[in-house]
Amino acid sequence: MNGAGRGGGLARSTTVGKEAGRAAAVLSAVVCLSLSIPVTGVTQEPAGGERVNRPPEGVAPDSIETVDRIVAVVGDTAILYSEIIETVIQMGAQGEEVPELGTPEFDVLSREILTNLVDSRILLQKAKETDITVPQEMLDGETDRRFREIRNSFPSATEFQDVVAKSGRSLVQYRQWLRGQVRSQMLIDEYVRANRENLPPVSVTVEEIQQYFDENLSGETRPASISFEQVVIEPKPGETARDSSIALAEQVLAELRDGKDFQIAARQYSMDMSNRDQGGDLGWIQRSALVSAFADAAWAARTGLPVGPIETRFGYHIIQVDNVRGGERKIRHILIQPVIDETDFRRTGELAIAIADSIREGADAKVMADRYGVREVPVRFPEIPYDQVGQFGEAYAQALSNPIPGSVVGPFQTEGFVPGRPVFAVVRITGYQSEGSWKLEDVREQIRENLLYEKAYAQFLDELRDEVYVDVRL
Repeated sequence: MNGAGRGGGLARSTTVGKEAGRAAAVLSAVVCLSLSIPVTGVTQEPAGGERVNRPPEGVAPDSIETVDRIVAVVGDTAILYSEIIETVIQMGAQGEEVPELGTPEFDVLSREILTNLVDSRILLQKAKETDITVPQEMLDGETDRRFREIRNSFPSATEFQDVVAKSGRSLVQYRQWLRGQVRSQMLIDEYVRANRENLPPVSVTVEEIQQYFDENLSGETRPASISFEQVVIEPKPGETARDSSIALAEQVLAELRDGKDFQIAARQYSMDMSNRDQGGDLGWIQRSALVSAFADAAWAARTGLPVGPIETRFGYHIIQVDNVRGGERKIRHILIQPVIDETDFRRTGELAIAIADSIREGADAKVMADRYGVREVPVRFPEIPYDQVGQFGEAYAQALSNPIPGSVVGPFQTEGFVPGRPVFAVVRITGYQSEGSWKLEDVREQIRENLLYEKAYAQFLDELRDEVYVDVRL
């Protein structure tokens, strides 16, 4: 629904030009991967369990087989060759042209990827040495955004689920894995932001700005871009449906306390289709991978004793911790979801119409989103490449097919947080720029700021490398 919004201008995360585009693609693929594989001394096994090389972002690497080996050690963390291969596969899935395995070009790309992996591990380790934390609401919202972006890149929800299943995960386990990746990247981002004032002083010459423009933008086409604000309204169950779900959850809990087997109860009652047939098994999970209410209950629970009902945005959960291993729990759950009926949808649709009318009359979209929208969903999206609007979902692509700045589109229905439960979206288009040629006078200051940051950031990383043990073996 609310997919990623890469800037259409010259933001540091934007893919522009040939070399800059390649670097951005490598970095984007790298941050999709696991950022922490603990080792004792130097080992390829994470603490507490066997390492399983899984395909990134649900993409199965059917065509590449490798003998895994350690290619770098950063502090107490190993980087494996399979992570380079996974990054290459992820780049290919993003539409990048990648060289064939075994070619000199592939070796060059591998070293580039490894450099980014090493930098990410250094930054993550330094971030963990501080008191930096990631607010749960921000983590949940960004995880939802990333999950939707990936899911919407598939032709259908069924195909997405099939690919996830082939990777050896349930949808819940995949989302938990993704949440861990998002948390690591948010820690890195916050650490870098917190140290912006500590970046060393650097300068950029007129010649460097001209060289950057000539090598990356001169003769290139500036893609069309769109900017918009949105309010996303999620249907809520009525009081009767909520009371009914709570009553059923309490009934299930009573049956479990009377001796009913948890796996049998999960297969009978749970509405989480991704793990119901497995008896509600979520596998080994770290606390940071769970929404706060669920995590608080699971970490307070005694092993083998069911607790609940615990309310989250997904419904009501009965939770049982089967085992404890360091900072992980082996958890099962039973999900009871309140029924959203036609009355609920109609009531939400009427509210969405009223919100759209208010924005057309001058109401601030951010104020309306704070009051009525889903809090975790971002409101403002500046300069999204227009050809990437489809990542938000087919409904967005259709609704924004004729972008007119200042116009308000919607409400329209789009895929929501829970499969089979659409949400309503209202969008105000704040800007649209058609495709054209880059002009140095339009982007000179942005290029200067980018180069200043990149130079200072590179020096900052060099200083951090002197503080962290790094052994590159590729």
